[in-house]
Amino acid sequence: MMKRSLTGLLLLTGLCVLAQKQPAAPAPPVDPVLMTVDGQPVTRGEFEAIYKKNNKDAPVTKEALDEYLDLFINYKLKVRAAEELGMDTVGKFKTELDGYRKQLARPYLIDRNLNDELMKEAFDRSQWEIRASHMLAQLNSDPTPADTLAAWKKINVMRDRVMKGEDWATVAAGKGGSDDPSVAKNGGDLGWFSALQMVYPFETAAFNTPKGEISKPVRTRFGYHIIKVVDKRPARGQVKVAHIMIRSTDQDSPEKQKAAEAKIQEVAGRLTSGELSFSDAALKYSDDESTNTKGGELPMFGTGKMIDEFENVAFGLKNDGEVSPPFRTRYGWHIIKRLEYKAPPSYEEAKADLKAKIARDSRAEITRNKFLTDLKAEYKLKQDPKALSALYALVDSTIFKKGVTINDTLLRKDVVEGPIMHKGQRYRREINGTMQAGKVINVRSRKHDELSRSENDTVVVRDVHEGWSYDRTKAKALTKPLFSITGKTWTQRDFLDYLEKAQKRENPVPVQQYVKERFAKYVDDEVLAYEDSQLETKYPEFRMLMKEYRDGILLFELTDQRVWSKAVKDSTGLAAYHEAHKADWMYPDRYELDIYTCKDAGVAGQVRKLYGKGKRGVLLTEAINKPDQNAVVDVESGIFTEEEKPLIKGVTSPGLLADQKLDGGKVVITDLKRVVPPAPKPLNEVRGLVTAAYQDQLEKDWIKELRAKYPVRVEQDVLYSIH
Repeated sequence: MMKRSLTGLLLLTGLCVLAQKQPAAPAPPVDPVLMTVDGQPVTRGEFEAIYKKNNKDAPVTKEALDEYLDLFINYKLKVRAAEELGMDTVGKFKTELDGYRKQLARPYLIDRNLNDELMKEAFDRSQWEIRASHMLAQLNSDPTPADTLAAWKKINVMRDRVMKGEDWATVAAGKGGSDDPSVAKNGGDLGWFSALQMVYPFETAAFNTPKGEISKPVRTRFGYHIIKVVDKRPARGQVKVAHIMIRSTDQDSPEKQKAAEAKIQEVAGRLTSGELSFSDAALKYSDDESTNTKGGELPMFGTGKMIDEFENVAFGLKNDGEVSPPFRTRYGWHIIKRLEYKAPPSYEEAKADLKAKIARDSRAEITRNKFLTDLKAEYKLKQDPKALSALYALVDSTIFKKGVTINDTLLRKDVVEGPIMHKGQRYRREINGTMQAGKVINVRSRKHDELSRSENDTVVVRDVHEGWSYDRTKAKALTKPLFSITGKTWTQRDFLDYLEKAQKRENPVPVQQYVKERFAKYVDDEVLAYEDSQLETKYPEFRMLMKEYRDGILLFELTDQRVWSKAVKDSTGLAAYHEAHKADWMYPDRYELDIYTCKDAGVAGQVRKLYGKGKRGVLLTEAINKPDQNAVVDVESGIFTEEEKPLIKGVTSPGLLADQKLDGGKVVITDLKRVVPPAPKPLNEVRGLVTAAYQDQLEKDWIKELRAKYPVRVEQDVLYSIH
């Protein structure tokens, strides 16, 4: 492995620390310069922040500061060398740093306090499970005001009916009832669920409605709902089970249903008697092909993942290893074995999971909107509706058509690829294939390349709509501010450019409505982008963290080139280093041995007798072992250290050592043939150690070179003012 030195990774130890957003602080007092490297200042604040990050619990002493200063200077010298080489201007570096910045900026671009509140709310709700039914008055993703009003009236009619005593399931499934397509089967029953399993507005209404009562209408992206909370219970946690299933449904014949029941009872009997293990029974009998080869094991699950009957039995088992009696669901007969149970986690245990789920949930939009509202107030957002209304006439319905295609067949000689007009609208024409024997040969295929490409070929052309574009000449005067925040203004032309770039194929809506919606998004995006651009100014700890990342990437890349990879790739230099320092990697005294392991004392006697006659090694064992019988003596020959064969410790004279008796009557006879004096280990045996040492030497030489090249000045009084 390549060695990553402390100096090389000094800063990287802090790079995995997530940025913690702090309130923007007043301007700090002047930060004194602690040192200069090649004339570039390094402040006390920068040094102190990195020092304390890497020495969190250690007391600040003069000795500790001096020791760390030496490492820090080396670090800064390497970064300076990387800058001089222009490594901070390379595209790869900029892309990598930008990727890190996007990750680190995320916590600064939401309302952290609200996010924490939503996490705590989700955790509190996750301690409970709700069983509820609902009715839905459906709306599409972009409803008109008339559609919205109709849905509102419909949901209120349904609510009035059940509030007056009509049966919930009858109203839900009947004429003028719920638009949920599953209502005919379940009467609107959603089963049990907990937090983060339903869309947030629905979840909130369900948890805020007392057991046995019906909520007021609640709007989600699906439409309007009313919710009846049937029951509420503490969360049951998660359980992992194995199961055996015999498939049987109500549609089966009575004979087939009886056969399924008889079969599951047979399985239960064989499990109870111990005749079969659960996994063997699952493999032999279970109709669930996705689990029967795995002993019937199912993934860990919680409420709402399985049908109620199955979950109730699974959570009813009290101990790991406990097996249920047979029970039936609409899928057939089951037997369950509990494998593992997990109680609901604590808040600290659940935090990471909650954070990730909320980031993917509609709650993320809530925190973003709250954050944007605060930003707009902070930056004193001003908008000019009149300036926006002046743009409506410049936008037409072609803004919804970008990418719409028209396919046709023409003779090649009649085709001109490039911009064309269809009914006054802009398209781009391209040849997409060639017709041959009634088939289309794609232009990217090898076969197409082999065609004659005659001017009289019939070709397939595709005309792609280029979308909406505004008239630059007419828009020259459109320079009025559309909106502004402290420090920046966006004009009408800026927004038109955005509209042109952002357009895509989508369902048309009234153009004025579209422009207003796009403008609202444009304002939000630009305000957020402006805040992003100000993070280094507003938050000193973010600025410091980004500098650490920047310098750390530069340091890593250059150190890899000058030290780590160089030591691995430079085989000539590595061999020369090994030759010059081979005394650092020596074998100790070693011993050439033949070690005979004998079946018993009688065989040991035969070994000694033949040894006395000059037999050694394999020749000796072959003289004792019979070809058609198991060997009664084996020999291990080789060169060993005392550490490998402790029985030779202190022995210096060749010859047989004292017998060693083992359990079972076996006897070991050891023949010391010679003592091998210390010698250098070959490079192939110590390559890893030599590479690490060579890296150390390369780094020392490089640091010496850098210290000679770049002047360093340290203000000792500033250094020792750190405490």
